[in-house]
Amino acid sequence: MSTDENTLPAPAPSVWPSVGFTDVDAGVRVLTEVLGFVVTALYRDDDGTVAHAEARWPDGGGVMFGSRGKPGDWGALGPTGVYVVAAEAATVDAAWARARGDADLEVTEALHDTDYGSHTFGVRDRDGNLWSVGTYRGV
Repeated sequence: MSTDENTLPAPAPSVWPSVGFTDVDAGVRVLTEVLGFVVTALYRDDDGTVAHAEARWPDGGGVMFGSRGKPGDWGALGPTGVYVVAAEAATVDAAWARARGDADLEVTEALHDTDYGSHTFGVRDRDGNLWSVGTYRGV
């Protein structure tokens, strides 16, 4: 890979992981109040089941989510893992400060710096979904 390829701007995010929550309202709280996402869409069926929802990450991209247990393949999603790229270490630090004491989260990896240059931490929500937030953007 040439040096020029390493200095090109990152492409616009185009991969959106999908996450299922047993209690979508609790999932929304973790996404927004703890991790820092912004919910941009949330569609409920008449029975309150979330058929489709989206949460944007302020630095680009996002996740789609809905009710776990609803009919169909998407309702059968089990726990998943999502890595969230933060543009600044301060964003990671702020999310860590909120996440480490949250009763709905289990810390899987305390805040640390990796050998490959990421400032990162990891947590598991009460549905078993793994969330890592870090500054590593990939190569």
